[in-house]
Amino acid sequence: MDNAHGQHSRQSPRDPSSGYVPAREVGADDAAVLLAEALESLITVWGRAQEAFGTTVSPTQLRALTIISRTPGISLHGLAQEMGTVSSVASRLCDRMDSAGLMHRELDSDNRRRVVLGLTSEGEALMAAIRERRARDLVTALSAMSGTDRAALVTGILAFRQATGHGQAENGGAHRASGSPPTSTSRRLA
Repeated sequence: MDNAHGQHSRQSPRDPSSGYVPAREVGADDAAVLLAEALESLITVWGRAQEAFGTTVSPTQLRALTIISRTPGISLHGLAQEMGTVSSVASRLCDRMDSAGLMHRELDSDNRRRVVLGLTSEGEALMAAIRERRARDLVTALSAMSGTDRAALVTGILAFRQATGHGQAENGGAHRASGSPPTSTSRRLA
């Protein structure tokens, strides 16, 4: 027992240089800690790409642009749902992105009450540049890992996606169904 905290002492899974080697199975709590720390690193990489272009697009706007880019013809209501907010908040967010020339809104030709969102050429260029920078940064980081560690990472990521219900949701599901990961960095990374 650790007298200071009343908990069992155990080797920390947080620092691979400490000699920690995962047992055959890792508990969900330890895995969650490691995943949260890894995601913080990934968020840093993601943010660097946005900063590299000196854009004034906020992280929330970038998230909205990413959703619009991935979902052609998404409605304002659909964007609000994807972002976990209400339509009025999504509308104000779109006002700012529209004013910046990054996206446009138009009425759906089949349903005049539905507002459809799309990226402008400037918005598409920004997203392409950010995705390219993110891909380069990820390749740099992944290149520093051994092939075995990269394979383990891909296996873990695919299992995590499956556990969260996203395993077959996007294009490229055939790669995942066959057990082989996508091989191109040209996939959308934003």
